[in-house]
Amino acid sequence: MSGNVLEMLRSDEFALSAGFLSTPGPLRRFLAKSREVAAVRRALKEGAITEETLRRFVAGLMSDLRAGERFPHELPLAAVAVALETRATDFAEEFLHDLACLRVAEMGLCTRVARECLKRRTSLTRSKSRSFERTRLAQEIPFSVRTSPSNGARGAVGVAQGTWICGAK
Repeated sequence: MSGNVLEMLRSDEFALSAGFLSTPGPLRRFLAKSREVAAVRRALKEGAITEETLRRFVAGLMSDLRAGERFPHELPLAAVAVALETRATDFAEEFLHDLACLRVAEMGLCTRVARECLKRRTSLTRSKSRSFERTRLAQEIPFSVRTSPSNGARGAVGVAQGTWICGAK
């Protein structure tokens, strides 16, 4: 199930269904109602896919990031952000924050969708107080998401070789 659920996010059918939306607010709302994002949320809730599976999926998407070229996987990455929007885990919080703070011209839409998700997430949890320890790690692979609650390493959407780490060039 995990492969099928995540691969739906990469399908041409999914891309065509949302291809007309080019602003973050409407795209986030569309994705929040989509059957693909609902399937990812359900699979996470039921344990059919894990946060580690999502981490590997995102790392695979990010391997296609090329300087000066439009990032081809903005929609699947935005969909993952929307799927994690209501998930109350450290991984979800860190993923959204790390994606939202990126300043990379090649992938502007998914980062703006992540910011929309954080706004919505904040309004949902306004009455709850939480803090997250965050440590940024540059990776040997481009833009991998590393969150490992078991060893205390938190966060990082970052680029190896110091090109961009959470918005810093």
